Amino acid sequence: MSIVNYNYAAHSAANVINSNERLMDKTMARISSGAKVGAGHADAGLYGLYTNMTIEAAESRTALANLNSGLARMKLVEATGMTIHKMAVRMQELAVAASNTIVPAHDRYAMDSEFGALLTEWNRLADNTAYNGVAVMTGTDLVIRMGESAGAADITITVDDWQPDAQAANGAGIASGASSAGAANSGGTAMSLTAVAAAAPIPATMQENITTAANAQLSRAKLDNIVAYLGASVGEVAGDIKSIEFAIEATAGGAVAKELGASLIGDTDYAVDTAKLAAQQVISQAATAVLAQANARTATVLTLLK
Repeated sequence: MSIVNYNYAAHSAANVINSNERLMDKTMARISSGAKVGAGHADAGLYGLYTNMTIEAAESRTALANLNSGLARMKLVEATGMTIHKMAVRMQELAVAASNTIVPAHDRYAMDSEFGALLTEWNRLADNTAYNGVAVMTGTDLVIRMGESAGAADITITVDDWQPDAQAANGAGIASGASSAGAANSGGTAMSLTAVAAAAPIPATMQENITTAANAQLSRAKLDNIVAYLGASVGEVAGDIKSIEFAIEATAGGAVAKELGASLIGDTDYAVDTAKLAAQQVISQAATAVLAQANARTATVLTLLK
């Protein structure tokens, strides 16, 4: 049919050009942005999944940072606990030496001076050791936020109270294992920090003292238990550190897996999309050539009018 009012072939070619140009726009957007989901070129079923995977990956990275911070905090507890344990061992040695009845009183007072200084330093370390402004040696549990549903995945590390005068029923949660308060002349199972004024010829000391052989023997018996419990508490901290290190390993692996998932869903595959763009460019050129031929075809009708 030779008509000039409507050129079917030209309009069909124009439709192909317009459709192909839209595909080229999406392909070039993917290539230029590096993402195959997003504004203007989002796949309806993938954008939400890509967003969720991206958020989960970011949460895993934040959880990893929290775990590393928690690990540093527990290593501080471990280092301080080991120092306290060494101090308690030295105090035990002094108590053993001072319990010897042949030791002169003035030598025992000298030993007690070191004994009291170590006890004071033990208390200072336990009270004042802090990580990011938070005391870490006074029984404050460490909660590591993992960023998942309703805190169900949070990690809670129970930290013992390392204060020398701390005590609780059955010694639960107490690094020294003390179950009763310290009292005068080394009574109880906890160390007593109560000061005793000087009274000639005895210098100022604490209720927990080794100024007499009897007191030294009582302190020795107490420290025999305390030193063992402190050593066990250091071991518990070491176990907590190991568990956090495994959690770090698992979380780091999970973060990589989630990031990979998000990448596979939302990142541009340049091999695929550059091949598509080349094909679309060929189609566009072919459709343009066909449109030119279709537009020229109606000119042949003029020959009928000659």
